[in-house]
Amino acid sequence: MRITKPKTENERLLASVLLVFILYFGLDSMASLLLPEDGLKAMRYRMTLNFILSIIAGVSFYIWAKPVNVNSTGNNNYKILEKALNEDEAIVIDIIRNNEGVTQDSLRFRTGFSKSKVSAIMLNLEKKEIITRERLGRTYKIFISDWIKK
Repeated sequence: MRITKPKTENERLLASVLLVFILYFGLDSMASLLLPEDGLKAMRYRMTLNFILSIIAGVSFYIWAKPVNVNSTGNNNYKILEKALNEDEAIVIDIIRNNEGVTQDSLRFRTGFSKSKVSAIMLNLEKKEIITRERLGRTYKIFISDWIKK
């Protein structure tokens, strides 16, 4: 069984709290065996020391266990893609990325390109399998291909 970092904020917080309790009681048990019992003063010292060490360990774990960013490869795909496209294609892809399912007519107005230029760019991007188009009446809805989003 492989132990991995917590993936969500709730898992991260729960693991940190559990770590604090486990360490607190574990350190308290070890300290009671190792340190001599001198009375109430020694017990307070031991409990305070255990509590501080447990809190430090819990906070350290919480900071160390930042959630893994699942979408980082998708962002890398977009960065690589933008470098490979010409300027007009990059503008169009950026608009589609921010407005998934945008229509081709709407894209024409947002870019200021002519109808034929937008159509040519769409055909070119569709041939490269960067976008997919869905017929919607007399226009198309444009989507980024799934392999780029992953």
